[in-house]
Amino acid sequence: MNQDLISRIWEYGVYDLTESERESVLLPIIKEQLKRALKNSHIQSYFDKISVNPDEISSLDNVPWVPVTMFKEFNLATVPQEEIVKILRSSGTTGQQTSKIPLNKITIQNQNKSLSRILAQYLGPKRMTFIVIDHPEINDPTNEFSARTAGVRGLSLYARRTIYLLKKDGDTLTVDPNALDEIKNLDKESPVYLFGFTWIIWSVCIPFFKEHGIRLHLSGGTLFHGGGWKNLQKIAVDKDFFTREIHDILGISLYRIFDFYGMAEQTGIIFPDCECGFKHVPSCAKIIIRNIQTLKPCGKGERGLIEVMSILPTSYYGQALLTEDTGRIIGWDGCPCGRRGMFFEFLNRVQRAEIRGCGDTFRVNHGR
Repeated sequence: MNQDLISRIWEYGVYDLTESERESVLLPIIKEQLKRALKNSHIQSYFDKISVNPDEISSLDNVPWVPVTMFKEFNLATVPQEEIVKILRSSGTTGQQTSKIPLNKITIQNQNKSLSRILAQYLGPKRMTFIVIDHPEINDPTNEFSARTAGVRGLSLYARRTIYLLKKDGDTLTVDPNALDEIKNLDKESPVYLFGFTWIIWSVCIPFFKEHGIRLHLSGGTLFHGGGWKNLQKIAVDKDFFTREIHDILGISLYRIFDFYGMAEQTGIIFPDCECGFKHVPSCAKIIIRNIQTLKPCGKGERGLIEVMSILPTSYYGQALLTEDTGRIIGWDGCPCGRRGMFFEFLNRVQRAEIRGCGDTFRVNHGR
């Protein structure tokens, strides 16, 4: 029954739920999912220590959140090990511990369906050429299933044909001349869509194009990009400057360059900018902005930590995840783009973010 409710969530439309409707639709599903999550000894310990009974939760604000950093320390699987078909690992710098997200077939199906519904809002129903600003080896099944792999596979759902713009040259990435020629031969008005991690686009693609004086004319193109803003902010590159550079080099309209917010721990949900530059929440999810000091929900315009809630994960605790990212609520149901529900803005990563005590709350003397 629960899975049937998840499948039917899209009958409400992708961005058509008001916040009060979202509360009444998602809360019963999440409460049932929490009961199943208690099979995990860490989750059971957590709920016991904070004295929470899923049946008594009266609002989505009160669903116990888990810091995303817990995926680096604990196995948060909520199904038997034999049901796990993939372990997704988050992106991380060399030597940095990565998150491990266990996926079963149902969760992967939920995530793919969600991505396809979200993409349709920006691309329409027709399949088109997909240009990946990365190298093809990230899709090699013998390699680790990473956040980059998940992003490419998820967004390839709309691909009629896929071109990988980059290639590996030893341990570095560079533009593949053969792929570049293939892209140049595309019809200039042909609808294409592109995907890449923001930092890879900035540090690999743009320098190569500038060095070789290359300009593309993808006026019918749409670019989705995300991740790496922390590195860009260090060198004083903001979103507007990045967007103008992409427009000048790739020829994509400024209004078709979509920065999106997302994370490996909530694969299947992305928050692209709308035409007005704000991020909207799909029907399967909810965003809560929490005060950095008190962790209470913030009001409109207040900067706080972003909590992402989702009904998609059935194989791990992903119903309420508190991130180390900050954002602010712009409004509810009033965005000029026409999408309903809350719309928000991503701001930045908290410096040396740390949610104290949660590791101790999760620790048990037995179990997984």
